[in-house]
Amino acid sequence: MDNTRAYEMALLSEQAYFPPEEFAKAHTDGNFRFHSKEGTQFYTVWTDDELMFVFRGTEVSEFADLKADLQFQLLPIGTEGSVHKGFWAALDVVWEDVVSDYNELCEERHVVFTGHSLGAALATLAMSKLELRTAELYTFGSPRVGDDIFRATFNYRFSHIYRFRNQNDVVTRHPMAIWDYRHVGKCYYFTGVGNCLENPGFWVRLKQFMIGMCRGAAIKKVDSFRDHSVANYVKLTRGLPLCSPKEPT
Repeated sequence: MDNTRAYEMALLSEQAYFPPEEFAKAHTDGNFRFHSKEGTQFYTVWTDDELMFVFRGTEVSEFADLKADLQFQLLPIGTEGSVHKGFWAALDVVWEDVVSDYNELCEERHVVFTGHSLGAALATLAMSKLELRTAELYTFGSPRVGDDIFRATFNYRFSHIYRFRNQNDVVTRHPMAIWDYRHVGKCYYFTGVGNCLENPGFWVRLKQFMIGMCRGAAIKKVDSFRDHSVANYVKLTRGLPLCSPKEPT
């Protein structure tokens, strides 16, 4: 994993929340398009070498976003397993725009999908639907998207999957595993002191959960919601150290 890329994608995922006029200030070359339909929004951004699909995350003020989040029934999508019904429906309303931009702009460009929160789920599904095996996926604070069959199929097809989770981020724990939901790809997990661990085990995560809850209680804030902030993901990926499979001693 290119650590600089993780920061760049986190920054783009944060900028996806900007209105077009603000987004343009960070992309003065004008090489972007904004799409918005029925509450689903994304930016298509391109350079000479890359084509990036950047999906906006959840806005609690948007009824359509909340509707997508709450439709957590599993929807069968053929032999690829089942996925979150609300996420699939939210992507479907802009799917023609995704395909149109891809067909027009892909040429020899490398394709990247990214997003935070709901945007991370939509980026995951978009990569799955386009079936671009060489594409990259960077997600931040992603909810679970599909069942075990979907996860297995996705992980078999794609190699460049970078899923970042910040300690007690509440969204990453939903929809719950007891409802047959699973995460895709390898997890890059930030501890409370900013260390990055690759696929930490249950006991490490439990320890970090307790540390985070105690920290939140001490400052009278809900740690699980604070950890979901896209600004925190930008901060944590800036100057990201090499991720370790073990917790530092």
